[in-house]
Parts: sequence; C-alpha cells; structure tokens
Amino acid sequence: MDCQDYTAVKAEHKKGQHLGAEERDAIKALVKQGLGIRAVARDIGCAPSTVTNELRRGSAENFVYSPNAR
Repeated sequence: MDCQDYTAVKAEHKKGQHLGAEERDAIKALVKQGLGIRAVARDIGCAPSTVTNELRRGSAENFVYSPNAR
C-alpha cells in the first residue's frame, strides 16, 4: 500500500506511557484511511497491541477495525 497520502504524527512514544490526544487522533485518521493495525503502530511508534486496545476501548472515537475493509 502506498502510504504517501496520509499525515502521521511521528510521536516519540516511550514504553509504559499512556497515549496522548495526538496519538489517538493519528490512530483514528490512519485506521479511517484503511491502514492495518501494524502499520498504524509503526507510524505512531507503539506496539500493535496498544492500537488494538485503543480501538477496542473506543478511545479512538469508536472506530472498529475490520481487517478486510479497504
């Protein structure tokens, strides 16, 4: 997938810290553009499980990840 069409916040996320509003906004925007969990995690600098947890928790504006959606 060509990833030049989105803007990501390159946050310097440190292990053990909570996600900030900018990182949650980045998750929301990147998932909305169709990126997968691992690609989103790589872009914001956190573990894929963190992104999954945020999506399940609803912290990223109640976005539901669908791996088959394009």
